[in-house]
Amino acid sequence: FISSYFFRTKIMNSSVKNIQKRRALLPLIAGWFLLVAWVKNVTQDTNFGQISRLDESLSAHSSFNAQASDTETIQRVLTDDEHHFVEEKSNVPWEGIENAQWCQAPTEEPLPYYNCEWYSFVFRFPVYGGLTNALHFIMKGAIWSFEESVCFFVDEWHPTQSRLAAREPVENSITPFLERYFEPMGVSQDSTVVQNALASNSVITPSYHQIQQHEFGKFSGGLTHYDNPVRHKKRSLEHLNIYDVDSILMKKDFLRRFFRILPHFRELSCSRLSAHGLNDEYIALSVRRGDKALEYTIEESLQPYIEKAEIAINTHFDGMAPTFFVASDDCSVMQELRDLRPDWNIVGECDNATEDNGFVITDMKMWTEEQTDRHYEKFITEMIAMASAKYWIGVSTTNVSFWIYFMRHANAHDDTFAFVDVDQAVH
Repeated sequence: FISSYFFRTKIMNSSVKNIQKRRALLPLIAGWFLLVAWVKNVTQDTNFGQISRLDESLSAHSSFNAQASDTETIQRVLTDDEHHFVEEKSNVPWEGIENAQWCQAPTEEPLPYYNCEWYSFVFRFPVYGGLTNALHFIMKGAIWSFEESVCFFVDEWHPTQSRLAAREPVENSITPFLERYFEPMGVSQDSTVVQNALASNSVITPSYHQIQQHEFGKFSGGLTHYDNPVRHKKRSLEHLNIYDVDSILMKKDFLRRFFRILPHFRELSCSRLSAHGLNDEYIALSVRRGDKALEYTIEESLQPYIEKAEIAINTHFDGMAPTFFVASDDCSVMQELRDLRPDWNIVGECDNATEDNGFVITDMKMWTEEQTDRHYEKFITEMIAMASAKYWIGVSTTNVSFWIYFMRHANAHDDTFAFVDVDQAVH
């Protein structure tokens, strides 16, 4: 028998040119699902044991080639020249932090999660790792879902419980977690489409590596050379009326419709940033320590940040040191930086927090709801500050950096984003 998952993958990899053929095959598809129902029962929730053999072909035909027939495409938002980001000087309008993009209510509608063309299966995206790792994983999966016009849902409990939400004892777990701070992402798990898919074992749960394979063509990705043309390849999402748009700009626009901070937390964060006096353009420093020390050899010295900042002062601030906003899970860096540059105005949420030893995700299982909220109020505030800064400096060893890159304004190009540990770019 042909595995139902092999069959699904063939359907998922069909191009727009074959949409009419796919519609003609609907009766046959229904027949196949009945025929292999017993196979699904055997392979429920282990579906990618078989599909993993197809990793090399998962993204082979994921880009649509249709031409725009609707003039109201993504170009209505992304009017910037899409070429040579690294060569262009960024030009983001600035009227103080309270008027920054992320301190305003979203101007774009949320993604149309329920407008799926195919209902024979749905994607499930678990919540893995820390917040920005989870968000980036889900967003890449969501892009895949919209490429194929299928529904997806986010599952904080399966196949494993999210470490963001898990508490000890288990009855103290925070459920839902993501929707505590953000608008819903994907269709509701209680929806008819998801419940029908669960009942018929028609749920596909891509692994981390399969998401990476689809998005980057390899098992890991996200960093490459500045001049690699893949960074600015043309992409289309026909279902969203997006055609032949620069990949980076497409992701930035998609993120704004996918990642929507609840008004209470947005307003709280922006009032805090306003209290820091961020009326003029500033530089943001992202210093990640905590559990990353267990994963990578990180840059413990703050001198590389100082050196990058001094370059930015000359290239983007006419030689005059601006305010520096520091985002860090290790609040001891505030005094270290002030000792290194006592004449700089250095501010940050750490002045009102106590994360002196760095964020360690395994510690979260003992946090109360109040501790959880205090941490994420701080982190959301830092995310908005980093996304809104004229210039950003950080490390490549944390998913925070990758998420912030796409949160930044469409006109914030590579000249305003610098890693201290590598000379590579996000894509």
